[in-house]
Amino acid sequence: MRYQFKAGINEKEFDDFVKGFPSTSFMQTSSWAKVKSAWEHDFVGMYSKGKLVCSAMILKRNLFLGKKLFYIPRGLVIDYKNEELLGKFIEELKIYAKKNNAIDIKIDPFVCFNEENIQTIKKKKDIQINKPFTKDTKEILVNLEKIGFKHGGYEKEVNAYIQPRYTMAISLKDKDGNFFDKEALRRTFPKNTRNYIGTYHEERGVEFSYSKDINDVKKLVSVLHCTEQRQHVALRNETYFKKLMKEFPSNAVLFFAHVDIDKYISFLKQDMIKNENKKEFCEKQMKEALMVKEKYGNRPLAGATIVMMPTCKEGIKVASFLYAGTNTEILPSLKITNGLMYYRLCYCLDNYCDYCDLGGVNGSLEDHLSTFKSKFNPEVLELIGEFDLVVSKFWFKLFNIGMKLLKFIRSKR
Repeated sequence: MRYQFKAGINEKEFDDFVKGFPSTSFMQTSSWAKVKSAWEHDFVGMYSKGKLVCSAMILKRNLFLGKKLFYIPRGLVIDYKNEELLGKFIEELKIYAKKNNAIDIKIDPFVCFNEENIQTIKKKKDIQINKPFTKDTKEILVNLEKIGFKHGGYEKEVNAYIQPRYTMAISLKDKDGNFFDKEALRRTFPKNTRNYIGTYHEERGVEFSYSKDINDVKKLVSVLHCTEQRQHVALRNETYFKKLMKEFPSNAVLFFAHVDIDKYISFLKQDMIKNENKKEFCEKQMKEALMVKEKYGNRPLAGATIVMMPTCKEGIKVASFLYAGTNTEILPSLKITNGLMYYRLCYCLDNYCDYCDLGGVNGSLEDHLSTFKSKFNPEVLELIGEFDLVVSKFWFKLFNIGMKLLKFIRSKR
């Protein structure tokens, strides 16, 4: 079959193809290229009989002496089992890379080695799950290596690669592929999780909401700042999130958790009357609630997150939970993060998402992120990882030596 390679594909044509291709990531859209403005980018693909049949959104990083690194996040957008198309595309892509002084083409496709329920892994229970991501993985690995890609290894650390190799995701469908209703979804969680969502929060004045208003980014950033201070990390700034909202107006959604302090105090008073044995606890909570009200007002913001809804129209639709923040000064005993997670899952369920990707975790499943996410009975996805197609062996080797040296210097500071 005759194929033609093209760079500089029109954005609309490119996006129409990517969004119509099964199970693609938002990271392969023109909108994501604009969000990653620190990188140059291009949209390339192969045509057959005038029709686009595969594509890649390439991010280009300037390195040194005019050299570049090409990175195709969560791509290629191609049938990896079509050896002829894959071979021709990579052949042309390598020629294009050489012309643009690239020393390496890096990819990290959303292909899974393994999918297991967290209870199967940790508690040795036999939990049957639908495994839509793990299909022909070995064949894909062989085909990529056959055309020159070198696999980057099987490290488990969450920061070992550009994108985490392990992630946790919640399926919104049962093992037979049917959507849960909201109560059935709630009942998939362990008892000590599901007891702190739903009516538990409604009675206590915890309110959840969502927004697509770019002006509400300030609220998200204010809560993320609390997380930054608590965990001594640096997250994204307001400019970044506004850019995300601007470029994905239909897909980027903000979620918030507020507490009506007066309603909570009213609940505590009634609870104390009904349950004499709770008097001491309720009085302590009322005192804490009044202190919160004095500092933050009657309806303080306790938590905020941002979710990227699926951009693809076909295949497996995955909502990506990107960033989340919590103000732990706002009544932590109410376990508001549980409710905010459930509210987001219900929103995704209402919008016919198949999965909610909770984000990367350490492959040991012993980090604090794994501990929190495990409360929602997720599936653990072990992804295939990174691949490098080396364009210039000399410059790529020099680049790796430099990166190792820089890493060593930073470790000694």
